[in-house]
Amino acid sequence: MRRGLISWSRDEVPPSVLERRVARLQEQMRAAELGVVLIYTSFARPSAAAWLTHFVPYWNEALLVVFPTGAPVLLAAFSKRVHDWIRSVSHLGEVRSAPDLGRAAAVLLKERPPEPSRVGVLELDALPWPVAEPLVKSEYGRALVDATGLFTAIRQPADEAEIRLARRAATIAVQAFKAIPTNAKRASELLSALERSARLDGAEEVLPRLAPDLRADATLRRLEGDALLGERFAVELSVAYKATWVRVARCFCNGTAPQSWRRAAEWFSQTAGCLNEGNLAPDLAAASGAPPGRLAAWIVETCLGSPPLSVAACEQASARSTLPAGSLATLSLRLSLDDGPWLGSGPLILGARGEPARRLI
Repeated sequence: MRRGLISWSRDEVPPSVLERRVARLQEQMRAAELGVVLIYTSFARPSAAAWLTHFVPYWNEALLVVFPTGAPVLLAAFSKRVHDWIRSVSHLGEVRSAPDLGRAAAVLLKERPPEPSRVGVLELDALPWPVAEPLVKSEYGRALVDATGLFTAIRQPADEAEIRLARRAATIAVQAFKAIPTNAKRASELLSALERSARLDGAEEVLPRLAPDLRADATLRRLEGDALLGERFAVELSVAYKATWVRVARCFCNGTAPQSWRRAAEWFSQTAGCLNEGNLAPDLAAASGAPPGRLAAWIVETCLGSPPLSVAACEQASARSTLPAGSLATLSLRLSLDDGPWLGSGPLILGARGEPARRLI
């Protein structure tokens, strides 16, 4: 269950912004002759529905139904007791109680003439079978098509409202890092300070990962229990604010930080600035010059669908050709320095071809 405050600031996200996003999708739907697009949303897959309507499920699941015209309809497997809350935090045409999402979707399609001959589903292969089965077995079963490519094509670049929210989320993360107690000895001290700072600053969700002792292991992981902190450790925070996610990582030292870390941070900043729509190449070192030490791993992530962050490029895969200038992305990397590992991560806005990226922090 999402534990942070979920609210809608109409100053930060005006209804007109959400309406323009829906209109972009509807324009593509009409061009592709889709009679409807279905978007599944849950705690783990909130981002597509949230981008269109600002609805963020704090638990349970729902199905967003978008017709070629008009406001989206939300079929919610939530108690009717929270329908007023749903309407207060999201921009929707109608909210319907739907314990059986697939069956409710089939009923709704039957009610809305003309009945669609083609039913687009975002991430069709990932639609949970309890939701998909009633649709597959209905008269619309043969009409189901994957609408992932259509949605991906309009999801980026980010608009100014999303960029402002991402910058706010990144600031929340940076302030949380500043709240880490000096000479903290245990992970629990660090994590409780991070959580408290981020939640009080307005974060909807805070997902920390920690490498408690960089000299022993640089792997970032979720801790189920407590752990002693080494002299050097790394922390990654994934923060959601008003349905917008960012990821930020920093290295810390109980004592004087080594000079190599300063050089690593400078190279990270230079590398992030080199990213643009024509430069998400697997060889980052070639783009920004030789790194201090060895570039052990890197990844560029962005939001293209229901997951908050998806891989756009990494050292093990070719870059996507569909990530345009102005896309909101995150660069994360790990360097193997002469005196040990260094990790960094932060959000940015991709530049146009030949132009630098804009870092948000």
